[in-house]
Amino acid sequence: MNILIIEKSKTISHILKHSLLAYGYNITQDSADFASVNLVNRGLFEIIIIDTNLVGKYSTLDILKKVKGKKDSKSKILGICSIGTWKDKVSFLNNGGDDVLSYPFPMQELIARIQSLLRRPLSYVDSKMYIGDVLLDTNNKTVSTKNSDIDLRKKEYQLLEYLVRNKNRTISRCELLDHVWDYRSYTGSNTIDVHIKRLRDKLPRKSLIETVHGQGYRIKDFKASSALLDEQNQDHQ
Repeated sequence: MNILIIEKSKTISHILKHSLLAYGYNITQDSADFASVNLVNRGLFEIIIIDTNLVGKYSTLDILKKVKGKKDSKSKILGICSIGTWKDKVSFLNNGGDDVLSYPFPMQELIARIQSLLRRPLSYVDSKMYIGDVLLDTNNKTVSTKNSDIDLRKKEYQLLEYLVRNKNRTISRCELLDHVWDYRSYTGSNTIDVHIKRLRDKLPRKSLIETVHGQGYRIKDFKASSALLDEQNQDHQ
């Protein structure tokens, strides 16, 4: 399997490269100059590991747009956040990143995250995401059904979007706290349960968000009503 590392820190890049080589992955290194853009466009990498705080010729968001802007992109993008805050991590995820890790981390966690990304089904990357009759507009950060808007608070929206981006996968409370709130080591809070209840109360179907007992929460993809499917198909024509 081919992995591309785009990292401004030569030290971190070196550590990642040699650790991943030991696990049998093929590694290509790059920097913010993004000299590998043509290789990326050819779809040569299953996983792209990228510094979440790149600046210069290409910023992290520039590279995200180039990779995720391709409808046929099969690359999964894992962010490495070494100097940023939780806001940088949220921005990375909201702009198309598939997962993000705070550096330093155990190498076993990096391998587990890579394997998890590879198990995720490929999906069409669009600014509009549908789950049943619920539409998420990720550009405007709004949620609606065919007949009305759904008024969500900021954290409620971020929680829902993360669940939708990871549909059909059980997300643990720890992962939600890490990616939405950045409470990485604080797992005793009922924050998740409170926000899940608020979301369920506002969504047209409370069953949209499933509780997987002892593990976390999951959104299962299901068909929208025929009227909405017709409307969705017209949007993509």
